[in-house]
Amino acid sequence: MRVISVINQKGGCGKTTTAINLCGCLSQLNRRVLLVDLDPQGHASLGLNLNPEDVRCGMTEVMTQSTGLEEVIRVADGTNLDVAPANITLSTVEQLLADAAGKEGRLLNKIEGMQRNYDYVIIDSPPSLGILTFNALRASDLSIVPIDMGFFSLHGVTKLIEIIDLVSRHTGHKVQLRALATMVSLRTRFTREVLEEIRQHFEGNVFRTLIRNNVRLREATSHGVPISHYDRRSAGANDYRAVAEEVLAMEVSAEAKVPELAAVEQNAPVGSPDEQPSVSYLSKP
Repeated sequence: MRVISVINQKGGCGKTTTAINLCGCLSQLNRRVLLVDLDPQGHASLGLNLNPEDVRCGMTEVMTQSTGLEEVIRVADGTNLDVAPANITLSTVEQLLADAAGKEGRLLNKIEGMQRNYDYVIIDSPPSLGILTFNALRASDLSIVPIDMGFFSLHGVTKLIEIIDLVSRHTGHKVQLRALATMVSLRTRFTREVLEEIRQHFEGNVFRTLIRNNVRLREATSHGVPISHYDRRSAGANDYRAVAEEVLAMEVSAEAKVPELAAVEQNAPVGSPDEQPSVSYLSKP
């Protein structure tokens, strides 16, 4: 099971859209997926047709009580996705866990204690750098940072990287970080300049796929389903399917390195690692 958090303290960058649609595309690629809504706004739940106001037992209880993830998981209508929903009460977690021991590892412990089997757990993190985001990072193998093409797109990313370094120093847990460019229109020079800044800032740890502006993504959210279920031929579906394929390729690449390392230890000749398969379109503008 691989755990992926989607994080960015800046709102409006496509964070929840990415979490929902990555889940939808991975599920259509025959992976068992759980979406954990760790945002008090409950937008990931709402985007999968689960009204946060109807949530009587959700991630608040999981984070603050003895409630297990299995007790709150629901199947999103019209999909084969499982969702651990959230609502506004999740905003009280910071206060409720203020003096709690091991508060940074609450989510990790609940995920590790699950009896259900998933290939991927995707965490939609809140637009902040508090205890919820710290829990998401602590539980994750990979963190995806959606970055839109606005003027403030990279503002605060340095602080986010500092928090990830803090998690590593504090817990010994290293999180792989990868940026995802969202709301992209290559028709403007400004967008191309932002893309180049992103590549430099993240030192190449950037998805090759670009998420283009696509109104069908917003329509899918309003209908409470991922884009892969709403319009699988749309540009939005193609883009997020390509991101899902990159995520799967990363998994294959990581597994391939294990026998390579063993061969090196035995002084055996090792071939060069395979490159990740190309995705559906342009890697550079």
